[in-house]
Amino acid sequence: MAEVRRRLVRTREAVALLRTLGRQPYHDLPDVAELLSAARVTGVNLEPRQLLDVASFIEGGVEIARAVTRSEGAPGLAQKASLVPAMDDVAGAIRRAILPSGEVSDDASPRLAEIRRTLARLRAQLTGVMESFLRGKEAERALQDKLVTTRNERYVLIVKAEQRGQVPGIIHGSSGSGASLFVEPLPAVELNNDIVSLGDEEKAEVLRILRELTSRVGDRARDLSLALDVLGELDEAQAFALAARAMDAHEPEVAEGRLDLELLNARHPLLMPAICERIGMARRVTRDPVPVTIRVGFDAPVLVISGPNTGGKTVALKTVGLFALMAQCGFFVPAAPGSVLPVFRRVFADIGDEQSIEANLSTFSAHLAHIVGMTRDLELPALVLLDEVGAGTDPTEGGALGVAIVDHFRARGAMVVATTHHGLLKAYAQATPGVASASFGYDPETYEPTYRLALGVAGRSMALEMAERLGLPAPVVRDAKSRLDRKEAQAEALLKKLEQDQAALAAEQERIAAERAEVEAERARVAASERAVEAKKKAELDAFKRELQRRVEEAARKAADAVAEAVRKVETAPRLTPATAARARTQAVGAVREAQAQALDVPGVEVAPPERPAVLAVGGRVRLKTLGIVGEILTLPERGDVEVAVGGKRLRVPRGELLAVGAPPPAGARPQPRPSPPREAPAAAGAFEVNVVGLTTDEALPKVDKALDQAVMAERTVVRVVHGFGSGALRRAVAELLHDHPHVASFRAGGQSEGGGGVTVVELKE
Repeated sequence: MAEVRRRLVRTREAVALLRTLGRQPYHDLPDVAELLSAARVTGVNLEPRQLLDVASFIEGGVEIARAVTRSEGAPGLAQKASLVPAMDDVAGAIRRAILPSGEVSDDASPRLAEIRRTLARLRAQLTGVMESFLRGKEAERALQDKLVTTRNERYVLIVKAEQRGQVPGIIHGSSGSGASLFVEPLPAVELNNDIVSLGDEEKAEVLRILRELTSRVGDRARDLSLALDVLGELDEAQAFALAARAMDAHEPEVAEGRLDLELLNARHPLLMPAICERIGMARRVTRDPVPVTIRVGFDAPVLVISGPNTGGKTVALKTVGLFALMAQCGFFVPAAPGSVLPVFRRVFADIGDEQSIEANLSTFSAHLAHIVGMTRDLELPALVLLDEVGAGTDPTEGGALGVAIVDHFRARGAMVVATTHHGLLKAYAQATPGVASASFGYDPETYEPTYRLALGVAGRSMALEMAERLGLPAPVVRDAKSRLDRKEAQAEALLKKLEQDQAALAAEQERIAAERAEVEAERARVAASERAVEAKKKAELDAFKRELQRRVEEAARKAADAVAEAVRKVETAPRLTPATAARARTQAVGAVREAQAQALDVPGVEVAPPERPAVLAVGGRVRLKTLGIVGEILTLPERGDVEVAVGGKRLRVPRGELLAVGAPPPAGARPQPRPSPPREAPAAAGAFEVNVVGLTTDEALPKVDKALDQAVMAERTVVRVVHGFGSGALRRAVAELLHDHPHVASFRAGGQSEGGGGVTVVELKE
């Protein structure tokens, strides 16, 4: 179980790597396994081309390993890749010593460089000597050809046999006809001797260099073997990922501790056009396979599949076995996500016809021999696949034998998937607990198979219908139908009725599913509409709040301008006539009140100037009755005018012109006692009034709440809520709102002169 999970996790990481890094060129790395074995043998040297392969393996392998190590999303493979050791010293030594052409470089060693320089000089001298003979006076007459060639690794001239005396030297052979001799001129003998000697030294030095490089490879053979193993495993993991991509496969869930198997929309790989083309199958598949869903286990560890011939039963059987083995090897399976596969100790399959004349096996005996082996070697958990169990003999006996075989494996605890045409086995599947039925369908008009598997119902074999479709003469088919046993005919009729009922049930389920989808869609539309309405309400409320804030700010600005103008006029009033001063005061008061009225012109709320008994204290805020502007008390003498700060100016105002407003004065001031208004006293003429008579509770409460906010911003202290008498529900709802409202200090029912119980008078906090 743990090994299966490890393999699947490795494939999952390889799929992630394939998605992020792309396909890595493992196929370009040379296979150096045999070279490593040779490099360990003392006295053996690798050829230059083989050493270049080692260098290429090191460079390419390390590059791939580093890319995988740095990648994210594949911690297991990254840790594995990090084991590949860096062997740049070996690869660098090989690259410096051996040219890409496979020749040992002059720079491989100082001695080799010196030898080759000397050889080049000697060859140049020898070439000069030989060319002097080619240019000599006797050359035309003595030489067969004016060229220099080699014999036995020595430079020679081609001399006519009859002119051998014209070129003194050593003869190294003659042509096939004997007409030409290969003569080494005497002046060239010593140079040739030196060249041959240095050539031997060159070969010895090259051999020494190759053995030294081979020794370095042998010394790192352990590291190279480790890199070979790691890169081989990474290559294998990538192959699994490439297979998953080619098959559009997904990771199956491993059923731990339970024998449950469920393949969702499974497709056999050999029925996929892309896979067939990739592996070069002779029989080309031109269309995608019909996916099949198979469910075994879940309290029914045996599945009996029936249905028409060529309908897909054997392919389904092979799909189950193939997918079980694929998953246990670490392959993803070409099925939908959510597919479940258990881990089996043994997988047995009896599929196809293995009759043999040589082994004296008939179809029946070949099947039976397989099954006998299964019973002998059974180890749990096991998967047993039986194709046409009980076939190849008398139908009655074969059916009974098939039931007995399937039931034997069921009793032993194996998972069994069997295909059959036997009615007895179909009846066994329908009547036995722990055994499920499934069948492949067909087109009721053409009798062509649909290759769709229906779980929970047995299917007809359709032998007579298939025979007729395949061209068997109609009289033969009719004769066959007439010979059916009555019980068999009844069984076929019952199966046909079950198929029709199953089709009708499936159609009804589709209709219900469609209606359910339509209801869900309508519910989603209603919910979206409600969200849109709520969003619109919120947007309108936000817009109202922004407009209210704008008006308050505008009021503050206009009031400030009016205060400045009023102060200026008050300061200049002594220099004016009494009539002119009175007009100035009237104009200033009008400007202030007009600014306030424009700023607080909110629909549904009536605003009146506030008036209340004056409670004055140093530091307290007061309103000047005549001008309607607000200031702060600086001095409060027992007699005489009060000094008030207004707009940065100090004014002296008669005490009777002041009304207390706003918060109480700071600590240390001596506030004047503030008498509570009598319960039955009439409402102050300066109170806010909001009328909610005739509104519902949901309509009235937001209106009252809004009026309280506006009253606070307008620095009013009393609000009259007119709700009427009615059933009293609106009055109680208003009282509940006011009880915990942050702006409310107290509230009471109105007096007789205020409207009585049809009005609630609210005192606001200062």
